[in-house]
Amino acid sequence: MGAASVNWRAAGIIALMGLAALVASCSQPEAPSVPTANSLNTLQSYRWVSDLRADSTLFDQNQAPAALRTGPFTLRVHVEGERLLPDREHAVTTVQPAAVDPRESIIAGTQRWNRVLGGSWAPGEDAFPTAKAYFGTTATLSARAILEPRETSAVTDLRDQLASMPYREETVATGVARRYTLRPQQVAAIVNDPELNPFPVLKSMPAVRIDFWVHEARRVIVGLRVAGDTATKPEAFLIELSLTELDVPGLRIDPPR
Repeated sequence: MGAASVNWRAAGIIALMGLAALVASCSQPEAPSVPTANSLNTLQSYRWVSDLRADSTLFDQNQAPAALRTGPFTLRVHVEGERLLPDREHAVTTVQPAAVDPRESIIAGTQRWNRVLGGSWAPGEDAFPTAKAYFGTTATLSARAILEPRETSAVTDLRDQLASMPYREETVATGVARRYTLRPQQVAAIVNDPELNPFPVLKSMPAVRIDFWVHEARRVIVGLRVAGDTATKPEAFLIELSLTELDVPGLRIDPPR
């Protein structure tokens, strides 16, 4: 699994990747000139927390770390990170059951460093190299990977549909936000698009739901939730990501020395 940001990298986790671009520039019917969500590039910095919970039976246990091949279990990954735009990020990733120690990562430009928390830094692409074999991708529970995606035609099509979508107001860590729930056909478009969904397991699930939260004043995405059900268990696969602070005063992210 990937450190600091359980780096489930690629285009971001489950089209969640598509969400940021997907909602950017959307307008509410009553005010078409006001975007539903701005790019996170309108921020100078932010902090986030992300969590993954998944039944081990969803993945190939032959690819699991040896310490985890003891029978069914619930995999939990917790990431706390901060980002200084445009190209710096720091995060710490904790995995349970603890087959590996917490990992810390720093990204500065095109360079990345990883270490076991408190240990020595080393350059490298993946903090958790076994993640690719286990999940079938280099996953990153990084807000950057999830909420700052590149735009595709599929994302553009979905964006056009959002202008007429309803929302409900909720209070989150960063303040009042609008909560949007994607329609089943929109979720299916994301899940079945191999460019947007790096987790093949979601395609086999009877039901997948995607919700996201847009900050009322800043108009940026500040939350995301993706839940997948199996035939016998609701939310056997769950990802939640929340921005906890916007434009953090004095935030610095320096490369290791």
